[in-house]
Amino acid sequence: MSQHRLNAKLACVSTIAILLGCAVDSRSASAGSVDPDPRAGVVFVVGGIGGIDCVGHAAIHALPNAGVRHEVRDFVWTHGKLHFLKDLQDTYYLVSRASELAEEVRCFKKANPNRPVYLVGKSAGAALVLFAAEQLPPRTLERIVLLSAAVSPTHDLRPAFRATRGEIVSFYSKYDWFILGWGTQQFGTADRVHTSSAGLGGFARPADMTEDDVRTYKRLVEVPWSTEMIRGGYLGGHQGTSMPGFLAREVAPWLK
Repeated sequence: MSQHRLNAKLACVSTIAILLGCAVDSRSASAGSVDPDPRAGVVFVVGGIGGIDCVGHAAIHALPNAGVRHEVRDFVWTHGKLHFLKDLQDTYYLVSRASELAEEVRCFKKANPNRPVYLVGKSAGAALVLFAAEQLPPRTLERIVLLSAAVSPTHDLRPAFRATRGEIVSFYSKYDWFILGWGTQQFGTADRVHTSSAGLGGFARPADMTEDDVRTYKRLVEVPWSTEMIRGGYLGGHQGTSMPGFLAREVAPWLK
């Protein structure tokens, strides 16, 4: 590839990522209720590439305001601000950070065995969440929520389902074609496949499913974008699933 074409692609990535969200300068942060609820658990929120996705910051405020009683933690994993391709294509780093998240979950469950744990992953953060779940013991998690998942449609969800008591909920939009269509075809998904992402058109079922697998995949809940979501600030594009209104209206009910 010529240097000119490479520079052009990098410029495109920078432009795309700037459109993904708002810059947040904080490190990992969390929020919980003032009076601790003995039934409360924890929600780990994992954003996308480039260190500028505001979904974690938005969730810390929007979810408690929507009645989610659990502690909300923003799991910061990227190489820093504007390292878009490095975040997307450094698979070893992504998997290592997924291992750190899995360890945080194990520590929480060891100290609080009866309290629920939820994972929420946005864009490339959806891959990190799935990789973390794959490392956990059976039925460790209550539920997984994927937002605009930048993973391949053929990603095998069975290992993540084994770690999850309830559903894997995936919000997707056919209008997210610039990031999750053209973008991941050109630069690859977070699980390193050059294809349109599951966050654009949904997940495919594995070809080798057993009867138990068929029952397992019935716990996959795929939620397409609808015009009703505009009320929460989600217009169908990539940034919409980071909006506080969307998180409060659409995601919070899955975390109660």
